[in-house]
Amino acid sequence: MIFVDYPGHFVAGLLLAAFAVLIVFAFRGTAILAVFSRAGSPCHEVLKAKLKRQRLLLMLLQYAAVMVLLLVVWNPSRSKEREIFSRNSVLALFDTSQSMSIAEDAQKTRLDKAITAFTERFCPSEQPRSAGTQPQGPQYRIFGFDRQTYYSGSVGLLRRWGSQTDLHSAFALLNKYSDRKADSAEAAAKAGTDANMVAGAVIFTDGQAADKNIETYPPFSPRLSAGVPRPVAGAKLSNGKDFQIVLIGVGSRQPQRDIAIRSITAPSRVAIDTAYNVQVAISARALKDEPVTIELLQDDRIIDSNQLYPHKLSPGKSRYSQSRFEPYEAIVEFTVGADTLGSHTLSARAKPLEKEVNPANNQRSTVVEVTEEQQLKVLFYCQVANFNVGKIRQALARDDKIQLDLGLDAIKNPALSQDAMQTCGYTKLPDRREELYKYDIIILGPCNAGSLTDAQVDGLYSFVVDRGGGLILLPARAGSGGQIWTNDKIQSLMPVIIPDSSGLSQTDNSGHIELTFEGIDSKIISQTDPDLIGDALISAYCRITDTKPAASTLATVRDTPVICVHRVGRGRVCLINISQPFLLYRQDRDGGLLQKLMSGLTSYVGRVANVEAGVELFAQRVGEESDKVRFSAYVCDKSFAPVSGANVLLNVKGQALSMNQASPGYYAAEIENAGDQSIVATAQAEINGVFLGEKTIAVNLPPVQTEMAEIELDEEFLVALAKRLNGKYVHVEDLAKDSAQMFQAQVQIGSETRMTSAWPTWLLLLPLS
Repeated sequence: MIFVDYPGHFVAGLLLAAFAVLIVFAFRGTAILAVFSRAGSPCHEVLKAKLKRQRLLLMLLQYAAVMVLLLVVWNPSRSKEREIFSRNSVLALFDTSQSMSIAEDAQKTRLDKAITAFTERFCPSEQPRSAGTQPQGPQYRIFGFDRQTYYSGSVGLLRRWGSQTDLHSAFALLNKYSDRKADSAEAAAKAGTDANMVAGAVIFTDGQAADKNIETYPPFSPRLSAGVPRPVAGAKLSNGKDFQIVLIGVGSRQPQRDIAIRSITAPSRVAIDTAYNVQVAISARALKDEPVTIELLQDDRIIDSNQLYPHKLSPGKSRYSQSRFEPYEAIVEFTVGADTLGSHTLSARAKPLEKEVNPANNQRSTVVEVTEEQQLKVLFYCQVANFNVGKIRQALARDDKIQLDLGLDAIKNPALSQDAMQTCGYTKLPDRREELYKYDIIILGPCNAGSLTDAQVDGLYSFVVDRGGGLILLPARAGSGGQIWTNDKIQSLMPVIIPDSSGLSQTDNSGHIELTFEGIDSKIISQTDPDLIGDALISAYCRITDTKPAASTLATVRDTPVICVHRVGRGRVCLINISQPFLLYRQDRDGGLLQKLMSGLTSYVGRVANVEAGVELFAQRVGEESDKVRFSAYVCDKSFAPVSGANVLLNVKGQALSMNQASPGYYAAEIENAGDQSIVATAQAEINGVFLGEKTIAVNLPPVQTEMAEIELDEEFLVALAKRLNGKYVHVEDLAKDSAQMFQAQVQIGSETRMTSAWPTWLLLLPLS
């Protein structure tokens, strides 16, 4: 015990001495007797003798009272040690995405079940406690998460039904709180408030996350930051860790009845008055014996339907052992006629099953652009007049989509008048690039390499590489072998490698044309076309040493390539290596196989029209499961140099956007909510009032995997994720009633020593009384 207000030895001794003197004077014999009796009274002598005997005791008692008073004034105190506790906080995160809106039983959504389990099992104590009482459990901080994590404050303020679940944002929040400093915890405890050290987190979710690749989630190893006191012995968390994560799976363990449209596939662009196929991929789960009805809608109008029975569906992959719970998969095909110009929305819709829990995935849409046949401006130039040239010209003339210019540089008689020369088709190959650029396709027939000027060769090269035009090469002039292919730039355009002595016809290897896999995929001609397997036998014109690495062989004759294509720069080059192509022409069959081959090849290589030469446009999804689409455009001038500072306008889905420049010649823009599997977009560019070009694309995009595409509880993923995060997984139905004991209500963070008065211990007065 010490005296906090002790005045010091000198002053204390002086006070004690002064009071002693005063008491001695106060208890003098005559003075005290005068208090009790008068002098001369009968008892005066008796009292005098008695007081003399007790005067010393009275003096001591009076002096003791003075000393007690001095002790009280000097504030006797003792040191007392007090433990400092901090009430723990636990983060409660609730998945509020669309899949949590599934009502599996009694019209109660998964989120409602999660909130009920949280309230009943964890029993958060939010009421203020009285002084001196300990909290019944930790304090809970309520958060929700879908595309991002947000603070809610209470379960009643959770936002509902976000479009997607991003667990990465939730774990970023946990990392933030697990490493947070708590240097002010002790100060908060001294002030009588809670420092709220975060002890762990409970996460309610059904496991339908946008990213289910376990490897993308880093192992969770929380540590207390510098300055944060660790729990003392006997006050550790339930699992001995500084931070504990508990994943709670919400949802039925039994698969729910559901039918889903996985994808709808159709050509992005078709020609008017043609027919095209539409493929619809479906999956169904927990079916009984009732049929599944799939409807096809065009612009919200039903145009066809199909019924599928479970016994005709193919079993798919299943996580369940019961056969009746296996998902079924099927492809449904429809044929649609393109009878109206413009963009048309095609939707595949599945009629909901009885007691189906997820009708949100019963429909998908795509867009089909119906257009007029694109007119291709074609220059057919050759220096030989023979049956091959004549029949190829006739085949091209039969094609309605081709606007043909014939350059027949074969007349040698200079006596002919200029008019007669033009009438007979005596036309030179243009020397200027600008004159070549106005064509979409150039077909180069038999020519003598020595007759082509350097400007013409350079123009042909630039026509393909820069402008993006299509070039079709026919066999060289008879007797000249492969002379035209000795030019370096022409050889770089060739899709194959041909030796110099290969100009001999291979009539001994005649046979029918056979399409390769690339040829079937290119759709230059149908594999089942009757003209393809007709009676005409042909042979390859040249022996081909090898095809170039980027080239595709579309057709062969006895394993010798006869049609080869590759891309050079922005354009395509095709070699027709057929010895006598006129044999494929049939007058009685609208040109026969020759007309079909030339029509298909011109469509295949003539991808860049004249108006589109100055603009390239590309589209791709931002992430496989995103409904955001990024558009990239490349803009060039008439010399095909990149243009900076151009005004580029993008028209897509009925809205116009201005594309921003990313680098010289390159422009970009993004749109959201583009869930269709195909999309039609147009980019127009101009600078200083000069129109540079216009490009329209119709592309098929990967189907968007929406939140509602799969709604089953994914326990396998959650168990693996809990292991990855050094936490544990519990199904919501397996939560114990004392789940709140997973986390300590409070933790000792230190202690303090205080000086407290000794007088509250009133027993000290007993020996002084």
